[in-house]
Amino acid sequence: MKKNRRKFTQCPNCGYTFEDVNNFCPNCGQENHDLNVPVKHLLWEFLEGTLHYDTKFWVTLQYLLFRPGLLTEKFNIGQRASYVPPFRLYVFVSLVFFFVLSLRASRETEPLKKDLPPIEVPAIPEVRLGDSLLYARDATVITPERTPADSAVQNIDNPTFKMAMEKLVSFSKGGEVSRQKLLKNVSFMMFILMPFFGYILYLFYYRQRRNYVEHLMFSVHFHTFFFLLTILALGIEFIYSGFDVDMWVFWISMLYLYFALHQVYKGSYLGTFFKLIPIAFVYFFSLTLFFLGTLAISVLMS
Repeated sequence: MKKNRRKFTQCPNCGYTFEDVNNFCPNCGQENHDLNVPVKHLLWEFLEGTLHYDTKFWVTLQYLLFRPGLLTEKFNIGQRASYVPPFRLYVFVSLVFFFVLSLRASRETEPLKKDLPPIEVPAIPEVRLGDSLLYARDATVITPERTPADSAVQNIDNPTFKMAMEKLVSFSKGGEVSRQKLLKNVSFMMFILMPFFGYILYLFYYRQRRNYVEHLMFSVHFHTFFFLLTILALGIEFIYSGFDVDMWVFWISMLYLYFALHQVYKGSYLGTFFKLIPIAFVYFFSLTLFFLGTLAISVLMS
């Protein structure tokens, strides 16, 4: 897509006098484009540059949502210029996804904060110097309330395991700070899981002698669809609180994966189904391990 430039007549950096054809200064290399405009113009330019926010974006979105596997197939046969690049689309959608997820997490913690009873601070009686020893003898030391988890951790004999459990208990009490830290690490985890899922597909379809990058593009498109679907489901949940996000996202994702595998790898419907079962099992088993590892890292780094 051609960029709409607001050109200078003279380079503000070195003073070179521009010609109409100069998009960059021949003298110093600075772009001939005026950025001193309202923020809304800069935001629109960002969307255009990132997603090609025109017909290309909407066609890409339409194919991604309603034609499982078609974008991957077109990428593999070389039809790429008409669609948003897979990684660029993934990064943008994942940023929106984790932003929405953090908003949901914050909204869930608000009722808990409102239900907490107010803390009453007892008045400290006035003590005369002559009564100080008597007061010290009768005084009781107020210690923070200990939970059953704290008591269980103190009974652990192994020092290493005890330290790890102390960190876990502390992390669980961290509230919003711990939640945001975990979300940040999960976003990085998903970025690592994406090429791993591509390798799973590479192993299951090894006989087709495809290059790994074809399986990787399938994984990128599938995870982008998953993020978009979850964003939509969370929006429905915000309107209708009884909506079961996890169940709907899981089954629609599995159905989408089935048709995407059939579209890209050209197996029969029955053969694709029998491929889907072990692929899904290995993927969710790997996802569980990745998440537990991410949780452990988040706790140890807290």
